[in-house]
Amino acid sequence: MPAFRLATVAINQIPLDWSGNRARITAAFNDFLNFAHRPDVVLFPELCVSGYGCEDAFHSEDVARRSYDSLRQIAKTAHAKLPGTLVAVGLPVRRDDRIYNCTAFLRDGRVQGLVPKRNLAGDGVHYEPRWFVADRDLHQREYHDDRRSGSSQASGAIVPFGPLLIEHRGVRIAVEICEDAWVARRPALLHLKRGVEIILNPNASHFAFDKYKVRRQIALESSRALSVIYAQVNLLGCEAGRMIYDGHSIVAAGGEALLENGGFSFADHIINEVPLDLNRSRVHRSRFYSHLDQADPESEALIEDQNPIVRLDPPESQTRAGARSPATRIGFESTDAGDAPDTEQSATPARSSHVGPESPSKELQFLYATTLGLFDYLRKSHSKGFVISLSGGADSAACAILVQRMFARAVDELGAKAALDRLGRTDLWKNLQLNDPINETVAQISKRMLFTIYQGTDQSSETTRSAAAAIALATGSAHSEVQVQELMDGYRKRLEENVLGRKLDWDTDDLALQNIQARVRSPMAWMLANTTGSLLITTSNRSEAAVGYATMDGDTSGGLAPIAGVDKAFVQHWLRFMESTGDPLLGPIPELSHITAQAPTAELRPLEQKQTDESDLMPYPLLDEIEKLAIRDRKSPAEVLEILCARHSHESEASRPDPETLRVYVRRFFELWSRNQWKRERYAPAFHLDDLNLDPRTWCRFPILSGAYADELRELMRDSAANRSAPDGD
Repeated sequence: MPAFRLATVAINQIPLDWSGNRARITAAFNDFLNFAHRPDVVLFPELCVSGYGCEDAFHSEDVARRSYDSLRQIAKTAHAKLPGTLVAVGLPVRRDDRIYNCTAFLRDGRVQGLVPKRNLAGDGVHYEPRWFVADRDLHQREYHDDRRSGSSQASGAIVPFGPLLIEHRGVRIAVEICEDAWVARRPALLHLKRGVEIILNPNASHFAFDKYKVRRQIALESSRALSVIYAQVNLLGCEAGRMIYDGHSIVAAGGEALLENGGFSFADHIINEVPLDLNRSRVHRSRFYSHLDQADPESEALIEDQNPIVRLDPPESQTRAGARSPATRIGFESTDAGDAPDTEQSATPARSSHVGPESPSKELQFLYATTLGLFDYLRKSHSKGFVISLSGGADSAACAILVQRMFARAVDELGAKAALDRLGRTDLWKNLQLNDPINETVAQISKRMLFTIYQGTDQSSETTRSAAAAIALATGSAHSEVQVQELMDGYRKRLEENVLGRKLDWDTDDLALQNIQARVRSPMAWMLANTTGSLLITTSNRSEAAVGYATMDGDTSGGLAPIAGVDKAFVQHWLRFMESTGDPLLGPIPELSHITAQAPTAELRPLEQKQTDESDLMPYPLLDEIEKLAIRDRKSPAEVLEILCARHSHESEASRPDPETLRVYVRRFFELWSRNQWKRERYAPAFHLDDLNLDPRTWCRFPILSGAYADELRELMRDSAANRSAPDGD
């Protein structure tokens, strides 16, 4: 008997892009035509018909109607391209004025069933309970696909709706949608006694550092514990602006990976296909069933008369699918001579450059995720390039390197012509020298699509000017140097003579004189962005956002903040990594020594004051420790201080911060955090990179106006005064 073949399609979609999303799904179908064998089942990610990031637009009846109209068209296309193949694809479905996050099963040109999500993601960046209803009904119902659709093309068919078990070519298939697999009372338990063989897990699981390791473990352990073949697929790319999806897929059986692909592709989709040894899987399941005493009690409600198995083949064709060869472990070294790779395994049309199935280091995860995010943000915003105000410091240097590495990764994976075509810059193709090595090709692209500018004042040093020039040279940007002291002097003079009637002085007007320098640089950067059709990048990091160490309408100006999701200590560490090691494609960047040798400084006070960030605030590692305890762990000021004192008590006396210094730092953090929430509300969109995000629109909500921990901080400092006045012990 022929092998039963399962395919996954990680796909890069755009919310509310109806025709575009359909075209990308159709393109994936077309790629299967080049395979030696047609797949029996194709799994697409969660909500990929509409896009996962539609947000409050999900409430619109028109969104549900267009989603279902698209679904019908996709069903017809799938039948024409892949007749007899079962396709699982995600979309929002409106039923009785409730909106469900569903996976639809398509075959024979029709919608054969709809499975609504049972457990909604409602934490962190996810707000699914705001839009969807969690389906806890254990009984199969009906969905009338013409009800309130508003479509003249409505077929009027009645579609099974609920916790369905689909039988396709003799194989029983169920689905768990993303969050469903992360909870104890998971839908798979409902189907154990009914002979489920394959569980499909479509995901829209946002990237965070090392999160894929958790998803991978869920797939492996699910396949082992449930004695099923478990198939997981994720969305790909920066879909809606903030979250990035890695595009990883994994198919597992018996606790082992049969298929696993690298992610972070710059292509529209990543296709994988693997033959399944169902006979081998059934042997494992026979052992499992012999020990299965009681499944989830809710499964007893799934009796055949209320929840009939949705059989897609006529009774006379209900022969069980077989398998021709042992399960193939794609991407892994074979430990068994009998586990030879399937010679008929088709190549993935979209490869993932430099990314293997194993999770790369945190430094490379940051590089791969952020460069993919920049690429998608650039093309989906229809911008022609990026503008960065290079200060000669760490943050702007990191942003410039990320843009340059983005061009390099795109060219390496797609080729220069295809990369420029996807970015809407085919006008540049004729000017490139085709025979150049990749670093020179990337330099040519950077010269036309990455614009950097250094804007000096009397407070600017030769150190930062030369550092900015070195980074511009290393990244190949179109770089300019402009003096803006005259502009700053103009603002200062007019305020002194026409408004205040007095001279501004560094002793009394320090903040105003610092901020005007940052703000006077913004118009030039915006003007450069406007004249080149580019997107201005905001270079702020998360540590600055936590304490408001940034000038609104100055260095916070821009339309995208790619490093606002990571702290300053990590930015500095990553630059040292890129200086010494670099990425596998272009290698290290020695020019970063101009940056890593410096102490971070805003360089807004007179040079003789030797201003540094850490003298203004506190050491960045301590700032990040306090931020994690206060914001991530929700500790009070007193609790933060207690933990810090205990944590640093083992250090030598010379390096250990004394408790009173720590107390001052804790107070400073909480005061600055509360005072600057309004700034965080105004920051440019940032990529979500870990679970320490401070973005108030997607992760960390805090009132703009609050008591600012006044009582807590009074108690903190009162304890300090009491300790100082207490008599010494014997």
